[in-house]
Amino acid sequence: MKIKVICLLFVLLGTISTVSAHGIDVTYPTIVIADDSTGMQAKKVVDEMGVEVKVYKFKSTSDVEHHLEHSLTNPDKRILAVAYQDTVNEFLAKNPQASNRIFVSSADEMDIKNGLILLTSNNNSGNSSNDTGLNSTSSSGFLIPLLAGLFIGIMAGLGLGAFWMKRKLS
Repeated sequence: MKIKVICLLFVLLGTISTVSAHGIDVTYPTIVIADDSTGMQAKKVVDEMGVEVKVYKFKSTSDVEHHLEHSLTNPDKRILAVAYQDTVNEFLAKNPQASNRIFVSSADEMDIKNGLILLTSNNNSGNSSNDTGLNSTSSSGFLIPLLAGLFIGIMAGLGLGAFWMKRKLS
């Protein structure tokens, strides 16, 4: 009998789909992607212009890709890339819906200024409903993992409770 219950639990656990979590984006809504060689120049231009933009220095392309992925689910995210331009251009080629919020600039002071002007002027124009098509994900993004966790907990609790009661009565 114990083997049947254990096999049933393995079958139930094997049929449950996985729930992946990408993490929460806790960065500023408007940022500049920089590296060690472009970070100081970008920070200087941002400070001179007095705009509310945060400069982030990235160490690898995978970190940049991960951060760019957050912009797909956050329509308020605005990004100016002065480093890792190839990575950003590849991302924009795969995700053209984000091209009105992600811009690429050279590390030249004038190009950074122009990019920041473009970035902050788009920031004030408001969100259109066709920005990403994912504007309603903030409320349902939590509900699905919650319901999946509750379902898994109830099924495991019922199975273990029945097994424990059966064992206790025997």
